[in-house]
Amino acid sequence: MSEGKGCYKAALTAATTTTGGDVLSLANPEGADLLITAVILDITTDATGAANLECGIAADGTTSASDIFDTLELAAGTFDSRDADNQGTLGKGLQKWESDEYLTITPSASCAGLVGNVYIQYIRV
Repeated sequence: MSEGKGCYKAALTAATTTTGGDVLSLANPEGADLLITAVILDITTDATGAANLECGIAADGTTSASDIFDTLELAAGTFDSRDADNQGTLGKGLQKWESDEYLTITPSASCAGLVGNVYIQYIRV
């Protein structure tokens, strides 16, 4: 029997606006309830301005959520949701992602010039 594990990679968008999901708006790729065990941001080029990112699970692709990363300072580097230093006040290392929900990443300010990827590790429930 399959273990029901998976991983998904997506490119981040260098958004110049701060609407929910501007950096990433990703519908659940499995169409089944998932437990996210890790979200890793690999930012290879920092944005030209100063911004923070929020990342979390939302009911739609244009709503900001912060239950994975809350006010993560945007900088070049690798950031892991399992690291309490990266989570912020509201972030969690483990998060449920229902079949009809979205993972969104939203900037607090323009993040023009941003280059990077997000890696999402999960288990099917």
